[in-house]
Amino acid sequence: MWSGNKLVRRCGCGPAAAYDLLLYLEQKHGMNPGFPASHQEYSRELGKLQRRYFPLIYPKGINGIFLTLGLNRLFHDRRLPYHALWAVSGKKLFFRMAEMLQNDIPVILAVGPNFPLIWQKNKLTFYRLSPDGRYLPGADVMGHYVTALGMTEEWVKIASWGRCYYIRISEYKNYVNQYSNSVISNLVLIRKTKKD
Repeated sequence: MWSGNKLVRRCGCGPAAAYDLLLYLEQKHGMNPGFPASHQEYSRELGKLQRRYFPLIYPKGINGIFLTLGLNRLFHDRRLPYHALWAVSGKKLFFRMAEMLQNDIPVILAVGPNFPLIWQKNKLTFYRLSPDGRYLPGADVMGHYVTALGMTEEWVKIASWGRCYYIRISEYKNYVNQYSNSVISNLVLIRKTKKD
């Protein structure tokens, strides 16, 4: 929401997740001192990356294939030893997510739009953790990218537009099976290449 670019504000969740991933990986490899110092700097750099690597189409944003292609160009240009692929088997999605998190790589996860009934408005619930440890509904989404930061057998901790939420794994699976599909509701699989 900090961006002065209306297109990024409306449908820039994919580039924002990619930029957050880039910042984390560059910091991990000693290529930057940390995250941007201000909202303005973050917005400016996100805008540059979006224009160069992540083309957005109003009002849908960017699909997983183009997001992955942009990430691979970005990894190459920044000399980061990673390679990205779009979509894994729906049965292996959470196994691959756990594998990436164990390798200290944040996961870009898509909550795809309704498909094939694209006019429907079915959504997935994001939960927030209350001070007393209860998971309370915090937002409902579809057609959205988030960054997975951690997981248990039941929950995935995510970042969405700078806020922390949780997704119940069983509800994500049900959403994909009933209202979307595993081609558009999936993740960006990122693996380290041999060079470092």
